[in-house]
Amino acid sequence: MFTYKELHTATNGFSDDNKLGEGGFGSVYWGKTSDGLQIAVKKLKAMTSKAEMEFAVEVEVLGRVRHKNLLGLRGYCVGTDQRLIVYDYMPNLSLLSHLHGHFAGDVQLDWKKRMKIAIGSAEGI
Repeated sequence: MFTYKELHTATNGFSDDNKLGEGGFGSVYWGKTSDGLQIAVKKLKAMTSKAEMEFAVEVEVLGRVRHKNLLGLRGYCVGTDQRLIVYDYMPNLSLLSHLHGHFAGDVQLDWKKRMKIAIGSAEGI
């Protein structure tokens, strides 16, 4: 488990400069812990019952599953009004960016590589 203070410090106060992306349930930030570990921190934006359930399922499932093709869960933080999930940082962008080229046109994957990723993901699940 991480404390909110640790994650706040690691992400430079959840700075926009550290923001990696945003999804339906919250934003993801790059961070670096005091011992030098690079992490990605998902910060839920709303404490709705649906978001709370999504948080619990994600922590439980990723906490049990270990596979080379799945992003590793480092930990989480539960506060009275905060829910944060800590992952291993993936320095070479996301799968989404590689599939669709959202960040760089030259990282789009051909169909052979896409099939290899799909099969590897299925093996992980």
